[in-house]
Amino acid sequence: MDGYEHTSTQRGLMSDLHHSSSGRHVKKQDHHQTFHTNFPMPEPPKPNLSSAIYTSTDSLYTTNYRHDNSTVNQGYMPTRSGMVFRSTDSTNRALMEIELKKKDSKMRKRAASLIFVLFLVTITILNMIKSQEATMIKNSQSVSEASRASQLENQIEELQINQVESPPEEEVIEEGNEFLQPFRYFADTNTARRKSDSNFFFHIPRSGGSTIKQIAGKCLGKTLASEVGVRDGHGEDTMLQVVNIDGHKYVNVDTTNIEGLHRSSNLGLASSKLADMMSSSYFEEAGMLFDLEHKGRAMTIFRHPIERAVSHYYFITRGDKAYLDPSVTIEDYAQGNGIENNWICRFLTGKMEGEITKVHLEQAKEILRRNFLVGFLDDGEESIYRIMKYFDWDFDPDETLRMQQEDCIKDLLKDKTNANEVEYEIPKRGSQANALIKWQTQFDIKLYEYAEKMFDEQTKEFGSKARKKLLRKKKKEAGK
Repeated sequence: MDGYEHTSTQRGLMSDLHHSSSGRHVKKQDHHQTFHTNFPMPEPPKPNLSSAIYTSTDSLYTTNYRHDNSTVNQGYMPTRSGMVFRSTDSTNRALMEIELKKKDSKMRKRAASLIFVLFLVTITILNMIKSQEATMIKNSQSVSEASRASQLENQIEELQINQVESPPEEEVIEEGNEFLQPFRYFADTNTARRKSDSNFFFHIPRSGGSTIKQIAGKCLGKTLASEVGVRDGHGEDTMLQVVNIDGHKYVNVDTTNIEGLHRSSNLGLASSKLADMMSSSYFEEAGMLFDLEHKGRAMTIFRHPIERAVSHYYFITRGDKAYLDPSVTIEDYAQGNGIENNWICRFLTGKMEGEITKVHLEQAKEILRRNFLVGFLDDGEESIYRIMKYFDWDFDPDETLRMQQEDCIKDLLKDKTNANEVEYEIPKRGSQANALIKWQTQFDIKLYEYAEKMFDEQTKEFGSKARKKLLRKKKKEAGK
């Protein structure tokens, strides 16, 4: 039957005696009445649960439930109406899923916020960089006219050096100047520098020569040819090479003695271009290093001859390499017991024996004028500036390294290399020691005074801007 049956038992609804419409009493009879209907049975109300519960794909909720318990799943529970509800454990898992989704949503929002912040920071940094670049461009455009003129001057000098060089010509020594013959391969300071020229330092003892070599090798990183390169057995090498000794670069020759000069010449030191600077106290003999194609450019550092002689006295009587009895007084020394008589004039002219005369002095002046850039120990910074310009040396282009080189030079000029370990005083004028030393160095003193005039004359071509300005001021005051 499509409908359902309903049975009702009527009890106590009527009295045992019932009066009919006819007035008779009728005895009540107990009976059951059955009603039949075709209306469907209404469904019980559903609990207010999330739709996810009904649509879950979890196998725990999709297993068919059967009343015969053959496939009863413990994850959910049936009701009398046939509804199936989740168990407590499965509900907790569903809630955890919802919570995880919420956390994931929050994390995504935070990530998006972080990306946005990073984007803003990047834009800010880019704007700052552009601003700095604009400032730098603006500053570079405000370079002074003096700086521009200096840059133009340097460019002109580079063009002059790089221009096509004409073939060198053999110098003709005039009659009466035969003393210049050994120096014909030393370049004239008034001639343009050639790429094949080599730098030569005439080392006058006790005049700061060791300091100059230290500045060249230690501060500026130049390769030297001196006495150091033959250490560690390199004096037996059959070929020229640059060796590293104590962190500095040297050619494997010894140019401080006659034998070493001959070896250097035979190996072709000048033509090899391995040395940035050669150094020797033998100027005349050093001429053998050079030839017509490879000339030498010479410079030297002066110290007043009296100061130099006194320094020499304390060096040979008190220094690490002392060889004169310290009981020898400075007066005895000046009388000829160890003093060097007019050393500079002798080593320039080759007059190693006999008396030095005014003729030798004039020869020394001419050699100095033609072939030397001069500097002075007591004017160290200006002298180093001129040496670097004459030798075609530059500071490192890196600003930090340049500052380190400049500081290195200042420290060496201040502390000096190979200085005397004992303090001493120069004999006063009028004293016997001063008079004797002056007599022993009289021609060197005159040559020193001539070198001072040369120094002023060379200022025009090799001097610093400050020194040129100072010289113009002196000449102007002298003209008044």
